[in-house]
Amino acid sequence: MMRRLPQRGLFNAAKARAKLAQAHKPDDDAFHHEYSIRPDTYAFKVDATNERTRSLAKRQSAPETSEGVGFKPHPLQGVSDSDKFNLIEFIYRYSTNYPFGNRSPQEEYMRYPTTTSDKLKRFRTRPKSTKMLVSDFIEDSLYNPHYGYFSREVEIFHTEKPFDYNNIEDIDEFMAQWEGAYAKYDQQGPPPQWTETFDAKSQSTQKPGDKSSSKFVQRALQIQKQDEAAAQKRQSRRSLQLWHTPTELFSPYYGEALARYLLWHYQTNGLYPYHDLVIYEMGAGNGTLMCNVLNYIKQNAPEIYARTQYRIIEISSQLAEKQMAHALKAKLFQQGLDSSKLQIENVSIFDWKTVVEHPVYFVALEVFDNFAHDLIRYDITTGEPYEGQVLIDGHGDFYEFFTPQLSHWSQAFLGLRESSDVGVLKQVDTLKGKLAAAKSMVPFMDKQHIHPLLQSPTMLGLKNSMFPFKDDMTPGEFIPTRLLQFFQILKHKFPQHHLLCSDFNQLPNTVPGYYNGPVVQTVLQDKMIDVSTYMVMQGYFDIMFGTDFTLAQRLYQQVCGKPAKVETHREFLSQWANLDSTTTKTGDNPMLDFYTNVSFMSS
Repeated sequence: MMRRLPQRGLFNAAKARAKLAQAHKPDDDAFHHEYSIRPDTYAFKVDATNERTRSLAKRQSAPETSEGVGFKPHPLQGVSDSDKFNLIEFIYRYSTNYPFGNRSPQEEYMRYPTTTSDKLKRFRTRPKSTKMLVSDFIEDSLYNPHYGYFSREVEIFHTEKPFDYNNIEDIDEFMAQWEGAYAKYDQQGPPPQWTETFDAKSQSTQKPGDKSSSKFVQRALQIQKQDEAAAQKRQSRRSLQLWHTPTELFSPYYGEALARYLLWHYQTNGLYPYHDLVIYEMGAGNGTLMCNVLNYIKQNAPEIYARTQYRIIEISSQLAEKQMAHALKAKLFQQGLDSSKLQIENVSIFDWKTVVEHPVYFVALEVFDNFAHDLIRYDITTGEPYEGQVLIDGHGDFYEFFTPQLSHWSQAFLGLRESSDVGVLKQVDTLKGKLAAAKSMVPFMDKQHIHPLLQSPTMLGLKNSMFPFKDDMTPGEFIPTRLLQFFQILKHKFPQHHLLCSDFNQLPNTVPGYYNGPVVQTVLQDKMIDVSTYMVMQGYFDIMFGTDFTLAQRLYQQVCGKPAKVETHREFLSQWANLDSTTTKTGDNPMLDFYTNVSFMSS
């Protein structure tokens, strides 16, 4: 049962506050979360020099104290009874909900052990009383085998047969047919298998005869009952994770375009006839691209088809099983393709151990957007980078902490970027950098597309002095450390690879307050809902990032030592697709006109 708490008062006497707090103290199993602040309201600057990684399985040791350590107190933290009373500081502190009471951020940070997403794979429940890198938090949220987003039941949109574009009038009619193809996902079915249920008894702490006259409590209980009733409603299959991709939407023509490119590259770059055509696809979904590519090669180059191998790397066990059952047994057999050409590697590419010495083609479509990123903030005065960590307290609440001790991959990324021609520090004194700084000083202007290091230090300092929530640090920047790791894997495990990848170069509705921030969304009652923070309950939300392909191209060339070409979605398909097959009666071409925020990169 929710209990009525006293309102925060600025001038209540200490004894009166203590008495009221004791009178309204909740039961041990009825903790009240602080909803007046968000997980990203604060950004705490701490030092991790003496931090030790401790196993979650071990019992947490007693927290260190600030005696003799010299921890810097936070300007908003509480004071002990022995401290001298200061009216101004009292008003300032008690008008802000600082979450750690009398403890400094450093003391709170040192209370919890550090973990990683790899260690969390062993646990079936979401972690508490621990901390981890932001990239580990995102990785765990998406890929944990027990509660991660991609461990749940998924459905990939596919049509029963290809759209007959030549007999479609225009884009409007195509959209109508596309909507009609969704009809099969609207049939009623049981609630998704991954929906977590809770014991109603555990959600209520009300004791027999315990009543409350609070209208807020009564309203909260009413809403709770409504939510419980809504949870029992039957949901359509769209409430599952329903994905639609250009491979499925424009099948088989999209896959045939990629097959033309692969054949051309294979035949003109000295590989044929000395090496087999070996294709690795990462995240193959329903196996539609595989069938489209193999069919095209079989029909147009049977001599190459005879020496073609297709290998799928799939980290989602449910998808891997689905591919094995449907793609291998049904699709390949039904389309007259040789099933012996297919091999499924049910392992994460980041856990790849074997070195593949022979030439291969590595295909990665819409994979980069779910690569975990790390979070960096910079000191406003010095520009020193601080790496973000997510601290999860004993009640499951999230907080951001930042340390000057950078992880290996974050340090490597920042070094590679600054040594390239797209380095940020090189732009500070240029005309472009000065214009960016000037724009950042305009009130109410969206600054998410201005790099934190290019924003005006004066304006940032003024903002932090008025709202001291970010410890004199800039807005955060998400950096693609997982993408850098992927390029390292390609270099060392697939030294003779050729890369063909495609993904979103930008995304709408990203979380506010960050540079290169993600889109965080979930499906609720058949509707896609965007939220404004990445620190959400693990497994319930998709976390997607746009890819800066100019930066990705530079990183790839620096790491792998190979030239790479970046093209827009339209440019690539205009060269390699059979555009007549996807042109409507009025001359519209949905395959070219859709996905305008997608780019290709090839090597």
